[in-house]
Amino acid sequence: MPRAIVTTDPVDLFVGERLKAARLQAGLTQVDLGQAMNLSFQQIQKYERGTNRISASMLYRAGKALGTPVADFFPPEDLDLKSNERIELGAIRGGTPLAEYFLAMDPAQRVVLLQVAQAFAQGSRQSGRQPDRP
Repeated sequence: MPRAIVTTDPVDLFVGERLKAARLQAGLTQVDLGQAMNLSFQQIQKYERGTNRISASMLYRAGKALGTPVADFFPPEDLDLKSNERIELGAIRGGTPLAEYFLAMDPAQRVVLLQVAQAFAQGSRQSGRQPDRP
């Protein structure tokens, strides 16, 4: 019998990426976060990569350990998670500080910044300017 192809849900990938970003913003290693959550660093690594789904209770523990509201780990409702295109912000000039500033904002500020960024991007597309790619 053929084995089923298992794909990782885009929400699980997003949550894992946000977990990693919050951990890095807090200045913690995977070992540090694992100890705070009573888990191995390997399990933290699996959560961050989306290899293993993180349960609600573990997400709650992560939020407490990182000082991050649980809602911040989830994507905004209007985000298209079907796109497989991912850009590493560290590969773009100014991307790392931008990510750090974004993580330091409260959720309401993030919404406003995303709206401004979207408006700038639409203006660039209308003018025919091509975005920088890594």
